[in-house]
Amino acid sequence: MRFCSGESVVRAADIAELAPITDIALAERLLSDTTPFETLLAAASMLRDRGHGRRVTYSRKVFLPLTQLCRDRCGYCTFAQAPLPGKRAYMTVDEVLEVASKGAELGCHEALFTLGDRPEKRWKAARIELEEMGFGSTIEYLVHVAARVLAETGLLPHTNCGVLTRDEMAALRRVSASQGLMLEQVSERLLARGEAHWAAPDKVPEKRLRTIELAAEEFVPFTTGAL
Repeated sequence: MRFCSGESVVRAADIAELAPITDIALAERLLSDTTPFETLLAAASMLRDRGHGRRVTYSRKVFLPLTQLCRDRCGYCTFAQAPLPGKRAYMTVDEVLEVASKGAELGCHEALFTLGDRPEKRWKAARIELEEMGFGSTIEYLVHVAARVLAETGLLPHTNCGVLTRDEMAALRRVSASQGLMLEQVSERLLARGEAHWAAPDKVPEKRLRTIELAAEEFVPFTTGAL
């Protein structure tokens, strides 16, 4: 995008003020490669203020990295780790409840579950540990742990666990207040060998877009965005 003069920013802001938020033609125009960057910022600011005002909100939460194992190998990720000798693949239920309970005592309201995508598909350590705990998948274990947190601490679970099927999303909905998945990107180019997502099967744009669509179809409170 290119930068522009103040006059064109004003015109774009006027357009944004008059057009409904669901105006697809306006959205396509603003996101065009030919739209000056300042024009996009002005329009986004106008729409934000009209819809939400200037108030900034946040949720007090505890961070629960249920597992840092992941089957994807994104070129930029610092969260995912390989299995380490002597270290569990997953947080135990007791570990999760301890952190969640302390958070509740300190005034937190949300339990933010973060984890790698389907680590059992890649790592033997994950498969063994899940089997020992009596679960067939990471998602099954997450459903169990989230239910315990909700029932025993009162914190509201929010889950970020990657691409989901409709059934998995429905199971999580019963034990969580909301779910989330970052779109990240829609470029097939980044899936090529040597690019950021060439070894990340869960970063195929079509799969991520479908998960976001499923959330809308199932009326699941959902957070998303582009990184």
